[in-house]
Amino acid sequence: MVDITTLILMESFMISLAACLLTLPRYIKRAKQVGVTGQDIHKPGSPAVAESGGVILVLAYLLGLFFFIPFSNAFADEALNLEIVGTAATVMLTAFIGFADDLYELRWRIKVLTPLLGGVPLAVMRLGRETISTPFGVFDFAAFGSLGLVLFAVVILFAVTASANGINMFAGLNGQEAGSALIMSLALLFLAFRLEKAIGYILLIPFIGALFAFLYFNWYPSRVFPGDVGTLGMGAVIACVAILASLERAAVIMFIPYFVNAVLFFIGKLKRAPPPRDGQMNADGTLPAPSIWSLRSVILRIHPMKEQAMVITMLLLVAVFSVIGMLVYGI
Repeated sequence: MVDITTLILMESFMISLAACLLTLPRYIKRAKQVGVTGQDIHKPGSPAVAESGGVILVLAYLLGLFFFIPFSNAFADEALNLEIVGTAATVMLTAFIGFADDLYELRWRIKVLTPLLGGVPLAVMRLGRETISTPFGVFDFAAFGSLGLVLFAVVILFAVTASANGINMFAGLNGQEAGSALIMSLALLFLAFRLEKAIGYILLIPFIGALFAFLYFNWYPSRVFPGDVGTLGMGAVIACVAILASLERAAVIMFIPYFVNAVLFFIGKLKRAPPPRDGQMNADGTLPAPSIWSLRSVILRIHPMKEQAMVITMLLLVAVFSVIGMLVYGI
């Protein structure tokens, strides 16, 4: 017989999955009608694809997440509702910043820093905590006295910003953003169940449901792009899970490919190099690599690939570091 908590988790998953599956086709149709589209420059003829579909992804996730609130007593966690609302506020604020960028194309310096605002609800909610787990051990902010409170809040803000921007900078190919977020989420879900971190799997189950549905439409050949509203929203969810479920050590390792990509991106910006994503397909159908200032371009310089092969390569890379992130907690 299925216990009540398992049933609630399954229903949350199905709510997010169904909400995204049923709503996204209508969004795609309407987005094309009103011109909310982006060009898929890695396809012949650069077809127009519905943009900012991450709006539906985030809304579907929130529907599944809020489903837990009436049943919070079943999980014996007094802080559960507060953590759910705090996560929702963080995700909504961060996604809104991404939506503003989709509309107004903010300068990259502004776009990189504005997710700091999205991390405020999470930072305020976790001010009573004094430690963060890292791959090098537990960092105790209490050692800094009253200053430690400020330092802890700053670290939380930058964690949300780094996670959101990391996934955003990793974007550019059909299914890459949602696929990589799904892989990391499944790895974190495994750890949350294994380590009995209820808030971890509560935050992840509806997210995974929404991601599965979104990826169905976002996979090659993509019918919808997530936009910055989607990529920043994805990053915010993963940051909330890592911090609230005390899985920071795993998350940092899982994000290594994203960190490498971000470092290359910023070096390229400082050198005023051409954007590594811009450029039409090569004559043989392989992806362009106009500069080396992204992880994707470095790999393409070593071994030219077509889009599907490149996406799978990037997802396998994320999967490898996700497994390493799980293994740091032992077998």
